[in-house]
Amino acid sequence: MKPPWNWLEGVVFTSSCVLVALVLGYLAVDTWARGDSPPDLTVTVGTPVRGANGWRVPVTVANHGDITAEEVLVRVSLRGEGAEEAEFVLAYVPRHSQREGWVGFREEPPPGGMEARAVGFATP
Repeated sequence: MKPPWNWLEGVVFTSSCVLVALVLGYLAVDTWARGDSPPDLTVTVGTPVRGANGWRVPVTVANHGDITAEEVLVRVSLRGEGAEEAEFVLAYVPRHSQREGWVGFREEPPPGGMEARAVGFATP
């Protein structure tokens, strides 16, 4: 003999089916509507912070393109006297998102005296 249908089971089953259908629909639309423009990286530097062994500077890398950038090499240079350079690698920067990293300098970075850029990246 079959046990009677529980109303809670019905609600959970129905809501689960709706949720799975919505996720599959979103993934299908996202795949279909996604463009194919290459990574478009912009690098911005934040305000330097004094640390125990020098100065740390936050660096934000934004990808405005439709393809993920991998192994992004970012280089930050100080202008003027005592020109210093620092660089780091981000494993990936997904499409339409941003990642943050930090670089360190021995000398205090002058206001507006930093230049940052993405030197290179790979595409999947």
